[in-house]
Amino acid sequence: MNLVFVHGWGCNAAVWEKLVPFFDDHEVHLIDLGFVRGGPRGANAFPENALCIGHSFGVMWLLKHGVRPMRGLVSIAGFDCLHKYVPHDVLAEMREGMRRDARAQMEQFWQSIGMSEETADWDIDAGGLRGGLDWIATWDTGDQLEDLGAPVLALAAENDRVVRKDATQSIWGSGSAELHWHPNGGHMLQLSEPEWCATHIRTFADGLEP
Repeated sequence: MNLVFVHGWGCNAAVWEKLVPFFDDHEVHLIDLGFVRGGPRGANAFPENALCIGHSFGVMWLLKHGVRPMRGLVSIAGFDCLHKYVPHDVLAEMREGMRRDARAQMEQFWQSIGMSEETADWDIDAGGLRGGLDWIATWDTGDQLEDLGAPVLALAAENDRVVRKDATQSIWGSGSAELHWHPNGGHMLQLSEPEWCATHIRTFADGLEP
């Protein structure tokens, strides 16, 4: 099975380094959105009928830009829209921080999600990151989620400080998605609890139609 992995805002494909080894019996494609240089090289191909796995903003990106048909969608700490659930001031302050001192703003963000050590040598694309924040502040892919026509698995942490529990429950808990909670995995579940994520993803994948 083809697996497509898409990272979130402020990161690169290195966020999958602990999860991907659990799928060495599948064809893995890492998509690089260009926010931060220094991760694994992105794939050139985006196969159809793949199981698409996104983290955070990567889920919304897949809903907006992912090829169809999609065999299934896995959300890890993800969302179809964030600006409905985050106070306007939060995103506005981040955009202002990116304007004043992009590196300092990113270091603050990375620290907040527990990734200070991993990102020390990352080279940011400030323009791309500002553009990504604009997408987060304006995109709503709820219609694309409703029309996806593919099974959905959502993995989330109860202590996620970026995509809060009430937002996650509203997005994934009231529809047809299969939602699983981890009590303390934080926003970077694929790094903090890769085996837990892999177990749920493999079970989900085994149940998909060929």
